[in-house]
Amino acid sequence: MAKSKGTQNIIIIKKGGDGHAAHHGGSWKVAYADFVTAMMAFFLLMWLIAALKPQQKESLSIVFKDVKQDASQVTKQVVMPVFIPKDAKVGTTEMNLSEKDQLKYQVALLVKELLAKDQELQNNSGISSDNAGVLMQVNNSVMFAPNSAVLKPEAAKLLDGVADILLAQKVDLVIRGHTDDTETGNGLYPSKWELSAARAAASLRYILAKGNGAIAATRMRAAGYADSRPLVPVFDDASRTANRRVEFYYHSPETETW
Repeated sequence: MAKSKGTQNIIIIKKGGDGHAAHHGGSWKVAYADFVTAMMAFFLLMWLIAALKPQQKESLSIVFKDVKQDASQVTKQVVMPVFIPKDAKVGTTEMNLSEKDQLKYQVALLVKELLAKDQELQNNSGISSDNAGVLMQVNNSVMFAPNSAVLKPEAAKLLDGVADILLAQKVDLVIRGHTDDTETGNGLYPSKWELSAARAAASLRYILAKGNGAIAATRMRAAGYADSRPLVPVFDDASRTANRRVEFYYHSPETETW
Protein backbone atom coordinates (compact mmCIF):
# COMPACT_ATOMS: atom_id res chain seq x y z
CA MET A 1 0.00 0.00 0.00
CA ALA A 2 1.33 3.36 -0.86
CA LYS A 3 1.99 5.65 2.02
CA SER A 4 0.11 8.85 2.03
CA LYS A 5 2.10 11.93 1.63
CA GLY A 6 3.17 13.48 4.93
CA THR A 7 2.79 10.30 6.96
CA GLN A 8 5.71 9.64 9.38
CA ASN A 9 7.06 6.26 10.34
CA ILE A 10 6.66 5.32 14.03
CA ILE A 11 9.79 3.70 15.45
CA ILE A 12 9.42 1.54 18.59
CA ILE A 13 12.54 0.57 20.59
CA LYS A 14 12.35 -2.26 23.12
CA LYS A 15 14.91 -2.61 25.93
CA GLY A 16 15.54 -5.66 28.00
CA GLY A 17 14.61 -5.46 31.69
CA ASP A 18 17.38 -5.09 34.26
CA GLY A 19 15.81 -7.59 36.61
CA HIS A 20 15.26 -7.17 40.33
CA ALA A 21 18.26 -4.84 40.80
CA ALA A 22 16.68 -2.24 38.53
CA HIS A 23 14.07 -1.44 41.17
CA HIS A 24 16.22 -1.61 44.34
CA GLY A 25 19.83 -1.15 43.29
CA GLY A 26 22.58 -1.78 45.90
CA SER A 27 21.67 0.94 48.43
CA TRP A 28 20.26 -1.61 50.89
CA LYS A 29 23.71 -3.16 51.19
CA VAL A 30 25.20 0.13 52.38
CA ALA A 31 22.43 0.62 54.94
CA TYR A 32 22.79 -2.94 56.20
CA ALA A 33 26.57 -2.59 56.52
CA ASP A 34 26.14 0.62 58.55
CA PHE A 35 23.64 -1.15 60.83
CA VAL A 36 25.96 -4.11 61.44
CA THR A 37 28.90 -1.77 62.17
CA ALA A 38 26.82 0.22 64.68
CA MET A 39 25.70 -2.96 66.43
CA MET A 40 29.28 -4.22 66.66
CA ALA A 41 30.38 -0.92 68.23
CA PHE A 42 27.47 -1.00 70.68
CA PHE A 43 28.15 -4.55 71.91
CA LEU A 44 31.89 -3.84 72.12
CA LEU A 45 31.13 -0.83 74.33
CA MET A 46 28.84 -2.92 76.54
CA TRP A 47 31.54 -5.56 76.89
CA LEU A 48 34.18 -2.97 77.86
CA ILE A 49 31.89 -1.41 80.48
CA ALA A 50 31.10 -4.83 81.94
CA ALA A 51 34.84 -5.57 82.20
CA LEU A 52 35.60 -2.40 84.21
CA LYS A 53 36.42 -2.67 87.88
CA PRO A 54 34.16 -0.82 90.37
CA GLN A 55 36.72 1.93 91.03
CA GLN A 56 37.22 2.41 87.27
CA LYS A 57 33.47 2.82 86.77
CA GLU A 58 33.38 5.41 89.56
CA SER A 59 36.22 7.31 87.96
CA LEU A 60 34.52 7.16 84.55
CA SER A 61 31.23 8.40 85.99
CA ILE A 62 32.91 11.65 87.06
CA VAL A 63 33.57 12.49 83.40
CA PHE A 64 29.85 12.40 82.54
CA LYS A 65 28.61 14.40 85.51
CA ASP A 66 27.23 17.90 85.14
CA VAL A 67 30.35 19.94 85.91
CA LYS A 68 28.41 23.09 86.76
CA GLN A 69 26.22 21.31 89.29
CA ASP A 70 29.08 19.35 90.87
CA ALA A 71 31.84 21.99 90.90
CA SER A 72 31.63 22.40 94.66
CA GLN A 73 31.90 18.63 95.10
CA VAL A 74 34.98 18.02 92.94
CA THR A 75 37.43 17.60 95.80
CA LYS A 76 35.13 15.07 97.47
CA GLN A 77 35.55 12.44 94.77
CA VAL A 78 37.30 9.32 96.06
CA VAL A 79 38.88 6.95 93.55
CA MET A 80 41.12 4.43 95.23
CA PRO A 81 43.98 2.48 93.58
CA VAL A 82 42.42 -0.75 94.81
CA PHE A 83 39.05 -1.30 96.43
CA ILE A 84 39.19 -0.44 100.13
CA PRO A 85 36.36 -1.86 102.26
CA LYS A 86 34.68 0.57 104.62
CA ASP A 87 35.95 -1.39 107.62
CA ALA A 88 39.54 -1.72 106.33
CA LYS A 89 42.23 -0.71 108.83
CA VAL A 90 45.88 0.22 108.45
CA GLY A 91 47.97 -2.92 108.45
CA THR A 92 45.42 -5.06 106.63
CA THR A 93 46.44 -6.50 103.28
CA GLU A 94 44.78 -7.57 100.08
CA MET A 95 45.48 -10.77 98.20
CA ASN A 96 47.46 -10.82 94.96
CA LEU A 97 48.85 -7.28 95.24
CA SER A 98 52.34 -6.44 94.10
CA GLU A 99 54.74 -4.80 96.54
CA LYS A 100 54.20 -1.46 94.80
CA ASP A 101 50.41 -1.76 95.04
CA GLN A 102 50.67 -2.85 98.67
CA LEU A 103 52.54 0.37 99.42
CA LYS A 104 49.87 2.44 97.66
CA TYR A 105 47.17 0.52 99.52
CA GLN A 106 48.69 1.27 102.92
CA VAL A 107 49.25 4.95 102.08
CA ALA A 108 45.67 5.25 100.83
CA LEU A 109 44.38 3.76 104.09
CA LEU A 110 46.45 6.24 106.10
CA VAL A 111 45.11 9.15 104.05
CA LYS A 112 41.58 7.82 104.46
CA GLU A 113 41.99 7.68 108.23
CA LEU A 114 43.50 11.16 108.30
CA LEU A 115 40.53 12.66 106.45
CA ALA A 116 38.04 10.76 108.60
CA LYS A 117 39.29 12.48 111.76
CA ASP A 118 37.85 15.87 110.80
CA GLN A 119 34.47 16.44 109.16
CA GLU A 120 35.43 19.77 107.58
CA LEU A 121 38.57 18.24 106.14
CA GLN A 122 36.60 15.26 104.88
CA ASN A 123 34.10 17.57 103.19
CA ASN A 124 36.84 19.57 101.47
CA SER A 125 39.23 16.90 100.29
CA GLY A 126 39.50 13.85 98.09
CA ILE A 127 41.69 10.88 97.27
CA SER A 128 42.71 9.54 93.88
CA SER A 129 45.57 7.47 92.51
CA ASP A 130 47.53 6.55 89.42
CA ASN A 131 50.16 3.96 88.58
CA ALA A 132 52.84 5.80 90.57
CA GLY A 133 51.20 6.95 93.76
CA VAL A 134 48.33 8.33 95.84
CA LEU A 135 47.06 11.91 95.59
CA MET A 136 45.27 13.82 98.34
CA GLN A 137 43.59 17.04 97.22
CA VAL A 138 42.70 19.62 99.86
CA ASN A 139 40.59 22.68 99.20
CA ASN A 140 42.52 25.87 99.82
CA SER A 141 39.93 27.11 102.34
CA VAL A 142 41.22 24.55 104.85
CA MET A 143 44.80 25.85 104.71
CA PHE A 144 45.03 29.42 103.37
CA ALA A 145 42.95 32.55 103.06
CA PRO A 146 42.40 33.87 99.50
CA ASN A 147 45.48 35.67 98.13
CA SER A 148 47.54 34.48 101.11
CA ALA A 149 50.32 31.95 101.66
CA VAL A 150 50.16 32.12 105.47
CA LEU A 151 49.02 28.83 106.97
CA LYS A 152 45.77 28.92 108.93
CA PRO A 153 45.92 27.50 112.49
CA GLU A 154 43.53 24.71 111.51
CA ALA A 155 45.98 23.55 108.81
CA ALA A 156 48.25 22.13 111.53
CA LYS A 157 46.09 19.03 112.07
CA LEU A 158 46.21 18.18 108.37
CA LEU A 159 49.95 18.78 107.98
CA ASP A 160 50.70 16.80 111.15
CA GLY A 161 48.91 13.87 109.54
CA VAL A 162 50.81 14.33 106.28
CA ALA A 163 54.09 14.21 108.22
CA ASP A 164 52.98 11.09 110.12
CA ILE A 165 52.40 9.26 106.83
CA LEU A 166 55.91 10.15 105.67
CA LEU A 167 57.28 8.82 108.95
CA ALA A 168 55.27 5.60 108.69
CA GLN A 169 55.83 4.72 105.02
CA LYS A 170 58.82 4.72 102.69
CA VAL A 171 57.38 7.18 100.20
CA ASP A 172 58.36 10.60 98.86
CA LEU A 173 56.05 13.60 98.69
CA VAL A 174 55.35 16.31 96.13
CA ILE A 175 53.31 19.28 97.35
CA ARG A 176 51.54 21.23 94.59
CA GLY A 177 50.00 24.64 95.08
CA HIS A 178 47.15 25.88 92.84
CA THR A 179 45.34 29.21 92.62
CA ASP A 180 42.20 30.30 90.81
CA ASP A 181 42.21 32.69 87.86
CA THR A 182 41.54 35.82 89.95
CA GLU A 183 44.02 35.63 92.83
CA THR A 184 46.71 38.30 92.87
CA GLY A 185 48.54 37.77 96.16
CA ASN A 186 47.57 41.25 97.40
CA GLY A 187 50.74 42.72 95.93
CA LEU A 188 53.01 40.44 97.99
CA TYR A 189 53.76 38.20 95.00
CA PRO A 190 54.56 39.20 91.41
CA SER A 191 52.10 36.66 89.98
CA LYS A 192 49.91 33.66 90.73
CA TRP A 193 52.90 31.42 90.11
CA GLU A 194 54.81 32.78 93.09
CA LEU A 195 51.66 32.67 95.24
CA SER A 196 50.96 29.01 94.48
CA ALA A 197 54.62 28.08 94.98
CA ALA A 198 54.71 29.95 98.31
CA ARG A 199 51.72 27.94 99.55
CA ALA A 200 53.44 24.67 98.64
CA ALA A 201 56.69 25.84 100.25
CA ALA A 202 54.90 26.90 103.46
CA SER A 203 53.36 23.42 103.72
CA LEU A 204 56.71 21.74 103.09
CA ARG A 205 58.46 23.92 105.67
CA TYR A 206 55.91 23.01 108.34
CA ILE A 207 56.20 19.27 107.62
CA LEU A 208 60.00 19.36 107.82
CA ALA A 209 59.80 21.17 111.15
CA LYS A 210 57.24 18.66 112.41
CA GLY A 211 59.54 15.78 111.45
CA ASN A 212 62.29 17.33 113.58
CA GLY A 213 65.03 15.86 111.42
CA ALA A 214 63.37 12.45 110.96
CA ILE A 215 62.14 13.37 107.47
CA ALA A 216 64.94 14.03 105.01
CA ALA A 217 64.49 17.14 102.89
CA THR A 218 65.39 15.06 99.82
CA ARG A 219 62.10 13.18 100.20
CA MET A 220 60.01 16.27 99.56
CA ARG A 221 59.46 18.79 96.77
CA ALA A 222 57.24 21.84 96.37
CA ALA A 223 55.79 23.12 93.11
CA GLY A 224 53.49 25.97 92.09
CA TYR A 225 51.08 25.68 89.16
CA ALA A 226 49.13 28.94 89.50
CA ASP A 227 45.82 28.48 87.62
CA SER A 228 47.30 26.37 84.81
CA ARG A 229 45.68 23.11 85.95
CA PRO A 230 42.05 23.82 86.91
CA LEU A 231 39.92 20.95 88.14
CA VAL A 232 36.80 22.35 86.50
CA PRO A 233 36.09 25.03 83.87
CA VAL A 234 35.82 28.49 85.40
CA PHE A 235 32.32 29.96 85.22
CA ASP A 236 31.41 31.09 88.78
CA ASP A 237 32.68 31.40 92.36
CA ALA A 238 32.00 27.72 93.11
CA SER A 239 34.29 26.59 90.31
CA ARG A 240 36.99 29.00 91.46
CA THR A 241 36.71 27.63 94.99
CA ALA A 242 37.18 24.09 93.65
CA ASN A 243 40.28 25.11 91.68
CA ARG A 244 42.01 26.70 94.70
CA ARG A 245 43.69 23.74 96.29
CA VAL A 246 46.85 22.13 97.64
CA GLU A 247 47.77 18.61 96.51
CA PHE A 248 49.87 16.08 98.42
CA TYR A 249 51.17 13.39 96.11
CA TYR A 250 52.76 10.34 97.77
CA HIS A 251 54.85 8.20 95.45
CA SER A 252 57.59 5.59 95.62
CA PRO A 253 61.16 6.95 95.79
CA GLU A 254 62.00 5.27 92.48
CA THR A 255 59.44 7.39 90.63
CA GLU A 256 60.43 10.85 89.43
CA THR A 257 57.33 13.00 89.24
CA TRP A 258 56.11 16.55 89.79
